[in-house]
Amino acid sequence: VSIFDICKIQNDENRFSNALAYFMERLDYYELWRDFFAIHGVELKKGFAVKREVSAYIEDDEWDHKEKPSGGRVDLLIRDEDNIVVIENKIKSDINTIAADGDDSTQLNRYMNYVDWLAQTKYDHKPNCYFAILTPAYNVPTISAPAYKIITYTNLYNFLKENLFRFYNDANFVDFFEAMKRHTYKNINDYLYYEMQDKFYRRIRR
Repeated sequence: VSIFDICKIQNDENRFSNALAYFMERLDYYELWRDFFAIHGVELKKGFAVKREVSAYIEDDEWDHKEKPSGGRVDLLIRDEDNIVVIENKIKSDINTIAADGDDSTQLNRYMNYVDWLAQTKYDHKPNCYFAILTPAYNVPTISAPAYKIITYTNLYNFLKENLFRFYNDANFVDFFEAMKRHTYKNINDYLYYEMQDKFYRRIRR
C-alpha cells in the first residue's frame, strides 16, 4: 500500500503530473526517460528541462500570429535545445471542447499555438515539436488535433516494468509505478475486480 493509496489520489491528474515531473527532473532518471521518449520518436538531449502547469497565454504584440487563440496551462512542458514536448495528462477528464472554451478553439489547439510561438521566438533554429496525451486505457479521448499522439498508461507501465532494475531500490518510484497499474486496464471494473482479488489473497496469507 503506497502513499497514493493511503491518500486516495490514484485518480488525481495533478498528483500524477507532479510525480511525473519530479521523476523526470531527477538526474539519475534522465536516461530512463530519454529511452522512453525515444520509443515514441522523441530524441531528448541530456539537459532537458521539465516544467509543470506552464501558462500557454501569449503576451507578445509583435508576434505575427497573435490572432491565434492561446491560454490555458500545459500539464508538462519538456524542453531542450532541439525539442519542445507538450504532455496533456488526462485520467478522468476529457479534452475541453470548443463550446466549453468559447474562443473557437480547444486547449490542444491553444497549446499548439503557444509552442509555435516558442519555436519562433525562443529558438535560433527550428526545434522539433511533439504533442502527446497521456491517458488510461479505459479513457482514451477522441481528438481532432492530428498532431497529438496518444500514449497510454499501459505503454508507460509496460516500459517501466521492463526497466524495473533501474529504479527498484527507490521506494517512491516503485510506489508511483504501482499506482499507475489501475490505469492500464481497458475497463475500470476489471481493475476493481483485480484489487478485490488481491485483497482477498492477502487476507488468506495473513
